[in-house]
Amino acid sequence: MLAGGIVEPGVGQPGAVSAYVAFSAGRASRLFKVVGPTSAPRVSELDSATTVDVNRFRQEVIDDVAPALDAIHRSGGKGAVAMPSAKWVVDVVRRHLAAQGTDVD
Repeated sequence: MLAGGIVEPGVGQPGAVSAYVAFSAGRASRLFKVVGPTSAPRVSELDSATTVDVNRFRQEVIDDVAPALDAIHRSGGKGAVAMPSAKWVVDVVRRHLAAQGTDVD
């Protein structure tokens, strides 16, 4: 996981996650973005020409989860952006790849 952020669900509001994950297999590398509600995040593969800019990824993560954090604060909760479990995020990508018929170890 290159960058990631998670806002846990609170005060009746859904949580949100955003993360960037790189998978390498020999000389081949693939870059994925995981984003959406923590209960059903979406996975998309980034273009092979994507520049790996970790600072930009970190800012995008904060921007992606900000609406969930704001909703929790407006509902009277105290939320914060935390680092998601790298294993959890990678497992989300693995399930996505398995659904496409790709085995990743």
